[in-house]
Amino acid sequence: MHEISNRLAINKASMKMAVVSFDSLGDSLLYLLLAENLKNNGYDTTYFGNVGHQLRAWLPKLKIAPHPPLDEMQQVLSDFQLVIMSPTKAMRERFLSAPGYLEEMRCQYLLICQHAPDNWHYDRNTRLRNLLTPEIFNSIKFITNAGNSIRYKSFKRESAVDILCSYMRERMNLSTIDRNVHIQPLANLEFRKNKRRVIVSPDSAGPDEKNWGENQFLTLCKKLRHYGFDPVIVVAPQNYEYWKNRSKNQYSIPVFDDLSSLASFIYESSILIANDSGNGHLASFLGIPTITIYKKANPYFHWRPDWTKHTNVVLFPKFIVKLPWFRLWKPFLTVRTVLSAAINLVEKNSTIHDRVSSPFLR
Repeated sequence: MHEISNRLAINKASMKMAVVSFDSLGDSLLYLLLAENLKNNGYDTTYFGNVGHQLRAWLPKLKIAPHPPLDEMQQVLSDFQLVIMSPTKAMRERFLSAPGYLEEMRCQYLLICQHAPDNWHYDRNTRLRNLLTPEIFNSIKFITNAGNSIRYKSFKRESAVDILCSYMRERMNLSTIDRNVHIQPLANLEFRKNKRRVIVSPDSAGPDEKNWGENQFLTLCKKLRHYGFDPVIVVAPQNYEYWKNRSKNQYSIPVFDDLSSLASFIYESSILIANDSGNGHLASFLGIPTITIYKKANPYFHWRPDWTKHTNVVLFPKFIVKLPWFRLWKPFLTVRTVLSAAINLVEKNSTIHDRVSSPFLR
C-alpha cells in the first residue's frame, strides 16, 4: 500500500498542470486558490494570470507567470499535460465571433467558469490516455472529468470560495482542500498597523446602479473623521481625478503603482468599506475585515468577500422599490447604518488595548 502511495505521488509530481485565470480581480483570487490546492495535492502546478503575477511576491510558494498573449498562448502552454483555463473576456468575445477558435481551445484545454455554456464541453480522455501513462492518467481522470461549471449544482448560502472548494472536493476529487491561499506579507509590513485608517472604496467595475450613492460615501467619510477615524478613499486609477475633484481634496486619495502596492496599503489598514467590488475581495483575501454594500436584500449572495471567516459584513437596503425603469435602493441603506457597522467591526477586531485607547470606541 505504501509503495502504491509513493508511486501515485511520483506520478502526480511529474504531471505538469497550468491554471490560466480569468482577468477580473475576484475571479483571479479564486484561481489562485485552485492552483494552490492542486499544488498541495502533489501536482506540479503553474498559475498564469496578471493579477496573480502582480501579487507574486506575496505568494512565494506558488509558481506564477503573467497571462500569455493570445497569439503566444499555445507555445507558452505546450509543455503542460493538462491546462485548466477560465477564458478571459477577450477570448470569450472571440468564441462568439469565431466558432473555430472555440473548437481549437476546448480541444486543447479544460475550459471552466462559474456557469459554463454547453459548447465548452469536450471529452479529452482519449487524447490524454494516448499521451500519458495509465498511472498518470488515473491520477488526473477526476480532474479532467470535473465538468466545465464550477457552480455544478444549486447552492444557497455558500460563497464563491465555498463553491470552488466544493467543486475541488466533489468534482475534482482532491483529497486535501484548504480554503485559504497562504500569503507571505512583504518585509516590514505590519498587519492592521493603522488602527484608525478606514479605506472607503466608492467605485466598482459594475454600472452606477450597483454602487451606493456618492454623496452617501462622502458623508460617511465625514462621519468617520468626526469619530476619530482616518478615512482614505481608494478608487481605480481611471477614477482618481473624478474623486479628487468630487471630494474637494478633503480626503487622502492615494495612487498605487501596481496591485502589490495596493495590497500593502490595505494590509496595514483597519477595515475596508466598499461596494460589491474587487477591492473588497482583495481585502478579505488579505485578512482585513470588510464591509460590502450590496444592492439586494441578500446577505448570502455568492460573490460576497468571504476569504476570512467572521470578519466580513454584508449591508443591504431595508427596502427596495421596484420601478419600471430601475430599482430604488440607495436611500434605504443609511449612512448611520454603515457607520455603526464600521465602528462595530473595528471594535470586534481590536485588542483590549486598542479599545481602551481609542476614544471613538468608548
